[in-house]
Amino acid sequence: MRNFLPTPTKVALAQSLPHPILNYADTCYLDLREDQLNKLERLQNLCIRFIYGLRKYDHVSEFRAKLKWLPIRLRRNTHVLSLLYSILFNPILPSYLKERFEFLCDSHNRSLRSSENLTLKIGKHSTAFYSKSFCIEAARLWNTLPFHIRRATSLESFKKKVKEHYLRL
Repeated sequence: MRNFLPTPTKVALAQSLPHPILNYADTCYLDLREDQLNKLERLQNLCIRFIYGLRKYDHVSEFRAKLKWLPIRLRRNTHVLSLLYSILFNPILPSYLKERFEFLCDSHNRSLRSSENLTLKIGKHSTAFYSKSFCIEAARLWNTLPFHIRRATSLESFKKKVKEHYLRL
């Protein structure tokens, strides 16, 4: 069927069938091993090969860029950061989620340059297991973002800026 379907239809099929599976709970499974992430990457590459009629060993990087799709690891980072942005700046979300994150400031409640830069405090952790938790990994990813992205005014603009940032990498 891939030879008979037009490219926009194949893109729609790829985005509606396997992509929700790739997106499902990817923010919860931050401790996936490299071999598991590679399997997810191969599934995404298979979708790209289906869309453009590529053979098994053809490179997909330029075609992924045409589709403006992120690689799996960066895609997961985007979802983690979007969830974190919602937790930090959405007033409707419960306070017990917001309590897990705090911006850096000194003990006298004076504003530091790091708090003006919206830098998050990374919690103390001594185990590798906890270092892969959402709180630690999300704060680490947040702090690596450029300042102009962290100060986005809405979730939609934040998502757009993060995706553009990762596409430029």
